[in-house]
Amino acid sequence: MAIAITRSYGQQTADSNVSASTQQSSKPLKFGMISGGSSFFIPIGEGWLAACEKLGVECYYEAHNATLWPEQEGECDFRSYLADQWIAEKFDGIAFKGCGNWTIMTDVVNKIIDNGIPVVTFDHDVENTTRTAYIGTDQVFMGQTQARLLRQLRPDGGKYVVICRKDGRYEGFIQEISRYNNNKDKASWYQAFEFDRDDQNYTLEYEIGLEYGADVFIFQCQTPMKDENWTYFAADMRARNVTLIGVDGSDWQIDYLNKRSVDGLIGQLPFEIGSKSIQVLYDTVMQRKAQQEILSTNLVSYNLIPADLPPLNVDNNLIGNLVYIGYTCFALIAFSVFVCVAWTIQHRKDLVVRAAQPFFLFMVAGGVLILASALIPLTFDDNGEADSLTSRQAATICMSVPWLVFTGFTVAFSALFSKTWRINRLFFSKVRMARMQVTEKDVLAPFVVLLSSNMIVLVCWTAIDPLTYTRHENEGLDYWNRVISTYGVCKSDTALAFLSPLAAINLGVVAIACWQAYQARAIKSEFAEAKYIALAVFSLFQAFFTGVPVLIVVRNMPEAYYILLTMMVFILCMAILLLIFLPKIFIQRKYAGLSEEEQRKMLHDTIRKHGSSDFGYQPQRGHAQQSSSVRSPQPSDETKETIAGETGSDRYDEKDKFVHNSPIKRRNSL
Repeated sequence: MAIAITRSYGQQTADSNVSASTQQSSKPLKFGMISGGSSFFIPIGEGWLAACEKLGVECYYEAHNATLWPEQEGECDFRSYLADQWIAEKFDGIAFKGCGNWTIMTDVVNKIIDNGIPVVTFDHDVENTTRTAYIGTDQVFMGQTQARLLRQLRPDGGKYVVICRKDGRYEGFIQEISRYNNNKDKASWYQAFEFDRDDQNYTLEYEIGLEYGADVFIFQCQTPMKDENWTYFAADMRARNVTLIGVDGSDWQIDYLNKRSVDGLIGQLPFEIGSKSIQVLYDTVMQRKAQQEILSTNLVSYNLIPADLPPLNVDNNLIGNLVYIGYTCFALIAFSVFVCVAWTIQHRKDLVVRAAQPFFLFMVAGGVLILASALIPLTFDDNGEADSLTSRQAATICMSVPWLVFTGFTVAFSALFSKTWRINRLFFSKVRMARMQVTEKDVLAPFVVLLSSNMIVLVCWTAIDPLTYTRHENEGLDYWNRVISTYGVCKSDTALAFLSPLAAINLGVVAIACWQAYQARAIKSEFAEAKYIALAVFSLFQAFFTGVPVLIVVRNMPEAYYILLTMMVFILCMAILLLIFLPKIFIQRKYAGLSEEEQRKMLHDTIRKHGSSDFGYQPQRGHAQQSSSVRSPQPSDETKETIAGETGSDRYDEKDKFVHNSPIKRRNSL
């Protein structure tokens, strides 16, 4: 017998979306649903009728009566009979659940559609038709959800048996449960026994499953749970520590769950199926949607939460043994600095070191050591204990990194900048001067300016909103909604406001230094100091523009961030040391067998050899064309005198020859 809600078409509730023109129609829209006869379909009918009432339309709901229409053929005949009747009554839309004979169902659905009536299928789709939409559970997703529930209830892995397997659900379950079988960090699940088909001899399947050591029985239909002996079976399985997971969430199944006669259920939402069915038909008739589509409904998971949850293994993303990389890098840099300083002290009276100026070399080495010291606080970790630090300790550890980095950069870079700037003054100055040297005052001037600028920003940062070490939760929870991953990081709400001026100050000075190095690119001498200083400056520039963007990307990945920042600091420090000290060490060894006069002579010869063309001087021509035999022009008098002053020579004579107080003598060994 049909259940109907009938209203005049113009009457609607506050939530109805019927247009004004349709409200004036005298004929109400009429829809019908042909549903199944089991208890599962009762909420579908309730959802259908509730949505019809809200929309203010006339609706009919018919459920299969197994007494009047017995067996599968009777169920199919029942659907075919109702379809013919509703076609004759010119229904505006029909929601349709198929029976087991899909050939008959295809013919019935196509017949309804041929009469201009839109059809929505639910529960089981009727393929090879032009139905408007299918509304129901995504069977593959339901099987996958069963697998996830199994991992939640039994995280240690084991063996399972699938009972009453259903198409889609079975494939989804197998796909999801076996996903991590090759992952060493995840528990593995394997099928104890696979039944070729469902012959509904469930008792035999239970026995076979237990014989093959099954830890879990997965039920993909309601039928086995309807057995009158289910509670005894469930009690026996509970005694054997075997887990039972079923489908659907009818009231009697929820009662089983409360009595621990089942450990978990993946339920569909039949009420939602009914309400969506009438909504889609209504929208189609109102010409809101006309395309064919599949609308999946939500699922609900029911399970018992044990009092003793499985142990929680939280990944705190600690640096761990990676700290030894930082310690090793710092030790190598410190040792290299010690060697460079010791070499400078030992050879401070040699011409090579005097020309490079020990104070300049000490300043570079000291700046590199301070910069490398930032590797020590970078190794800090709280071992996952967020409350192990006071707020002052957390801020001190974090703020020490920018203080050491920018201070070390200032010390080393001021020396590099001053030396490059001085070299350009020596060779390009138009002011006549007898002697010019890079004094300590020349180096300290940019050092004081740059250090003061950085310190002002760093002091404000430390006082207003310092970086503080905090531990944050990563996205993702375990099956029991517990945090499974955290990371520790130094953070400040206004960090960008202080990093921006620091970056502007230091990058600006680096850019100026790069231009100075570019101007000195052609200056050549035996020492080639300008070349190596330029390479060191460009190393700083490259480190800023290649390393910083990557650091921003991996900011919340402590291991990657630590490795990248450590390698950046190490490579930068070693590049500066090697480029500044190594060439001088080689030249010092090369000059070791020569007298001071011979060393000066070799130095002056290399400067004179590359002089005019490299410095950009052009020969002065008279009114008459000079012959090709005229020698190439040489450095200006100012430059000659300057070079003489830098290297200790007395003067240039009018023939471009160096005049010394003593004759040049080679050592006997040469």
